[in-house]
Amino acid sequence: MSLFWNCKQEKNISETEFEQIVFYEIFPAILDSIYWDNRLFPPPPPSPEFFDKYESIDKALEAYKKTNIYTQAIKNYEIKKDSLIQDPTSIYLVISDSIKSFNREDMYELVKYFKNQNIILDSKNIELNKGFKIDLRQLKANDKKFVFKYKSEFPNGHEFWRTKYDFNIGAKIGFSRILFDKSKSYGVLNAGFTTAILIGNGYRIFISKDDNGKWIIEKVIGTWIS
Repeated sequence: MSLFWNCKQEKNISETEFEQIVFYEIFPAILDSIYWDNRLFPPPPPSPEFFDKYESIDKALEAYKKTNIYTQAIKNYEIKKDSLIQDPTSIYLVISDSIKSFNREDMYELVKYFKNQNIILDSKNIELNKGFKIDLRQLKANDKKFVFKYKSEFPNGHEFWRTKYDFNIGAKIGFSRILFDKSKSYGVLNAGFTTAILIGNGYRIFISKDDNGKWIIEKVIGTWIS
């Protein structure tokens, strides 16, 4: 990707081309930040009656972690987690075919989050009506078990999750456009990550360019949960 960018620097690339370069570069880090295995849930909390015995939630949780029930639950969790890590079976991630729009509130959120950098938005050059189709061939992941598929290859709506497949679908993921500041050194985008009909999370992801010109994640903030 760096070779591609160095070549492109000599040309007057469009806003959309620049956005694609950044998106594919930052994608592996984003995936690491938002992915969670839908087959692995942490041990459940204690019952409401357990909390009634203590004067605060913190003390109740501290006591619960000393019980045999919690200790065994953690052991079982770690065994299953290790088993899934060692499992070589592919995990399919279903990606929205295209990125088409911005979340307008991100204009405010970007300036607010990077307020110490006094960033400026170049609102005249924000191409609201443009976007791009994601090229699955350019999506990279640090976990080699991930396989990417377009959403258009699957049923729509709830049928997506109700349909039985002969492979493991880890999640369905969608993204917003990346909104940059005028200097093209800071940005924000949104991601939606769902693992079932009513199980998912939304994230606002702040990114920046470090001193070496590499794009990194500054912070991931939850925006919705279902």
